[in-house]
Parts: sequence; structure tokens; C-alpha cells
Amino acid sequence: MLLASLSGVQTPVADEPPAPEAIVADTLPDKFIKPDAEQIDISQDFRERMTVPVSIEQQGPFDFIIDTASQRTILSKEIAGNLDLEIEDTVNVIALAGNTTVNTVYVPELTLGERSYGGLISPIFRATNIGADGVLGLDSLQGQRILFDFLTKKISVEDTNVKLKTRSRREIVVTAKRRSGQLIFTNAIISGIKVNVIIDTGGETSIGNKVLQKRLRMRSSSLEQIKLVDVTGKSVDADYGIAQNLEIGRARFSQIPIAFSDIEPFKALKLDKKPAMFLGMNALRTFDRVAIDFANRKIYFLLPRDT
Repeated sequence: MLLASLSGVQTPVADEPPAPEAIVADTLPDKFIKPDAEQIDISQDFRERMTVPVSIEQQGPFDFIIDTASQRTILSKEIAGNLDLEIEDTVNVIALAGNTTVNTVYVPELTLGERSYGGLISPIFRATNIGADGVLGLDSLQGQRILFDFLTKKISVEDTNVKLKTRSRREIVVTAKRRSGQLIFTNAIISGIKVNVIIDTGGETSIGNKVLQKRLRMRSSSLEQIKLVDVTGKSVDADYGIAQNLEIGRARFSQIPIAFSDIEPFKALKLDKKPAMFLGMNALRTFDRVAIDFANRKIYFLLPRDT
């Protein structure tokens, strides 16, 4: 089963949330080959998600989104066709709008910076729906630490057994639990309500389920109506509003924009009956940097200097 949470969001332009009061984070995982850290320049796709240059069998570079909420690495149909990659079996994909069956291709070797890994079986979608040439999912990230530096617009990739070199008193570390490969914060609090939070670097907007919306007493009639568009090109309706006071450990967001919808990934993660949300890049970008460590189940948040 593939859980692909990658989504685009059609929303009115909202004000950026204020800088967080405090935060914590740790490391990220996968089968890369080099132990030493390296920095990789990043850019942003048209949905403001971070992309990195990736080569496939020494061809490229191609722009890939790093998506910590997607279980599998994804390629565009166009890239797969141009590289004449071998077609594999179909798989069931759980995207925002529901389940769908898609083709997969065999990826002999994929390289990010100086780190390479291969033997991936990757679902394929149209590039226009992905918003990039592909997606680096959890199958390409386990075993590594990935640090998103929003100030320098660089990403550092290193093995999780290497200590994070630049520690700061402004940095907060939060330990998560693991479920279906995802890192989930089960003790987060929003407006006094306990909520499960999944870090989602592939989505610009944070998404909460309807249980959370109900507990927050945010009525649909008082919220803006938007559509969430998933990697298959299908859309789901959502209510869009600003929630108050999200706390993840010592990390605090005084305000956070959230789209509320009972998207399929909540059910797949067995989080459809309790308050839950995917924390998107609109929230993560309020920090100077965020490091994710899947092997040790930790996330590091570095507060801005002026907080």
C-alpha cells in the first residue's frame, strides 16, 4: 500500500503566521551511501514547496520535492518515459481524495548530491499533478538526517549516527512515535485540545481532520471554502481558517492556518476518529531550520533569533 499525501492547495492568500515561541526537532532516514554531511541547494516549486536536484542513472538533474508524509518515492510519467524505465506491477495509492491504482517503474539508481540508492519501485503520475519531476518519499529517506535550512536555502544530508554539529540554545528537540513509517507527535496540543501531528514537507498548507475542526468549534459557515488537489489530480473540499496556540513539546505557534477535510490518509493511519493534522511547510517555514531524524524519531526546530 502506498500512502501519498502530496497535495496542492487552492486557497486565498493568507497572512503568514507569527514566528513560533519555541520548538524542537531531530533527524531523518534512508539508504544513502556517504557518511559525511553535504549541502544541496534548494529551490521552490510553484506551490512553494522545497525541491532538490536529483539525477537518475546519471541523467538530469530533475527537480524533486522532499515529502516526509509520502511512503514511496514518486516519478513523473514524462521522466519515466524519457528515461525508458521498465514498467512494474500496479499499486494501490492512498491520496488525499481516495484510493486509486497506478503503474510503477523500476528505478535502477537515483542520486541526490553525492548519495545514491537504487532498486526503487516508484509510482508514476503526471508532472502537472505532482508539481515537479518527482517526489522523494520515506523509502528514499530512512536512515538519514535531513536538515532544511530556510535562511541559507540549503539542505544538509547526513547519516543519523553522525551528531548534529551546530547545536544552539534556540533549538528544541521533540521525540515522535512511528506509525506506518510516519513520525507522529501524539502529545501535541492545540487550543487546549490534544492532537496527533504528522510532519508533511510535501504540502504547503497544514491539513486537519473534521474531528479536530469540531473540537476547535470552528464552524464551516464561518470559514473560507477551498479545494485540496492531490497527486492524482483529483480534489476534495475543505474549510480553511486560522487556529490558535499549537504546541509540540516546547514548540509553540500562536496562529496556524489549517484546511479541514477528512482526507483518506487520516483513515489509513487510523487517525480518523481522533483530532489529527498534517503540519505543512507554511508552519515549518516560520523556523530558521528544521532537521528530521527518522531513525531516532526526533525532529529539531531552530527558533528565529528575534523570538
